[in-house]
Amino acid sequence: MKRVLVLSIISLVSQLVVGQGWQIQSSGTFALLRSGHFIDDNTGWAVGDDSTILKTTNGGTTWQSQNNGATNQLNSVYFVNAQTGWFVGENGIISKTTNGGTSWQNQESGTTKNLRSVYFLDSETGWVVGEWGTILKSTNGGINWQSQNGTATNSLSSVHFVDALNGWAVGGPSHIQKTINGGISWQAQTVGNPTVFYSVHFVNAQIGWAVGFGGVIMFTTNGGNTWQGQSSGTTAALRSIYFVDSQIGWVVGDLGVILYTSTGCNSWQSQIAPNDMLLSVHFVDAQTGWAVGVGGTILHTSTGGVTPIHKTLVSSPTFSLYPNPAEEYVTLQTHSPIQSIRITDALGRYVGAQNFVPLPGNRLNISSLTPGLYTIKIQTAEGTAVQRVVKK
Repeated sequence: MKRVLVLSIISLVSQLVVGQGWQIQSSGTFALLRSGHFIDDNTGWAVGDDSTILKTTNGGTTWQSQNNGATNQLNSVYFVNAQTGWFVGENGIISKTTNGGTSWQNQESGTTKNLRSVYFLDSETGWVVGEWGTILKSTNGGINWQSQNGTATNSLSSVHFVDALNGWAVGGPSHIQKTINGGISWQAQTVGNPTVFYSVHFVNAQIGWAVGFGGVIMFTTNGGNTWQGQSSGTTAALRSIYFVDSQIGWVVGDLGVILYTSTGCNSWQSQIAPNDMLLSVHFVDAQTGWAVGVGGTILHTSTGGVTPIHKTLVSSPTFSLYPNPAEEYVTLQTHSPIQSIRITDALGRYVGAQNFVPLPGNRLNISSLTPGLYTIKIQTAEGTAVQRVVKK
């Protein structure tokens, strides 16, 4: 019985770290969520399969389902303010709201092709891309949509504009196209990688990224005239990328991959998340963001995805503990005298006394703790460090 309990607790390790850096929010659905968008740190929407559309007005603490009248798979959502937004999906559906999603009105797209991505500069001007190289543009809030002639014949997965003239659309295989005149004409760009691209994001007319299958991250500093690869450290498909400026950005993808950079260049760090496919990531500032994905997954961070563990693992001192799992005592091994010890549970709450006092030989009595997963943080003259322990 104890062994089963220990194995169950160990399986929750990722949830502990998520609880400190990326927090799981209750979406109230098991539908696959394909896109999320926030306008501030309180108000946002998520859309997905089974015509699912969710809204929150408290940062994701609670989510409410919105009735959109659709029966389609919804692939992308975008809002320009708290009232005005669009979603797009299967069979050419485009729908708009002007009251924050209380009601939605379908717009005539002129196509039955599946639409993958929507992006608006303001309440009037926006673009939609989808299957078979479909590109649509509206200059009157979606009352009318005009088809544009791109360079792709395969599906386009993502579209992004930095102003009324400069924009990019990506798809596959090996396809990135750019416009410098609002989509009147599009030019294919040479990428040098045969992957399928799923997401593109630019912070200005020069600096941007595209991500895709096989862990590929491509980067440009000249508007896409040339692209260079960045090392992601994974072969998982990367589904979405978002930057808040030219330095700070995130990528999410299959197998729960979340990558983070604070340099904008070839330095990506992994952030720990549940082992679930994530399809969309969006931040409102360098600290506050959300990721959505399979099974109704919604993750939220208010720390940029960085956990106390990430901060302390790279600092000194380091220490080890044994046995682990443990039932009554653990022994701490460190090169410096321990000044203080604090223990937190899986919810980040201090347990027992604020400061634990080790016994001779740096033995720590944990017999009073209930079975579960805990984080032990030690302070020495060199700094702080943390380890996790399973209490049997």
